[in-house]
Amino acid sequence: MISGSSYIPMEKLGTLQGDDAHFICAEKKTVGVADGVGGWSQHGIDAGEYARQLMSNAEYAVVNGEPNSKVDPRKVLDAAYSKTKVKGSSTACILTLDQDEGLTTVNMGDSGFLVIRKDGDVYKSPIQQYSFNCPY
Repeated sequence: MISGSSYIPMEKLGTLQGDDAHFICAEKKTVGVADGVGGWSQHGIDAGEYARQLMSNAEYAVVNGEPNSKVDPRKVLDAAYSKTKVKGSSTACILTLDQDEGLTTVNMGDSGFLVIRKDGDVYKSPIQQYSFNCPY
């Protein structure tokens, strides 16, 4: 699996970090993306800080999991959520690729992923939201 990322910085309150965060663990063939809920800024809370801590904790859970066990994205997200202590909330999507089980995922909120092959789209994850900017 070859992964990469790129951010387009958004200047917000004098910082270029924005509300998004991610991690890539090439060794475990696992990636994660979080989009902090920007509405928290109305309460003086940096949603990006929440997203960054969530993804940092998710990467830690992947890297420090059982050495010979397969990555379970649901358990990774649960562990990351339990260790995230700053205020805020975020959507999250974590995917892992396993030779035996294929693609295993967890997706919360209006994040998502798309599997593309030579012939086009193969699978698009369902978006979990009631309406725009209102995720489950």
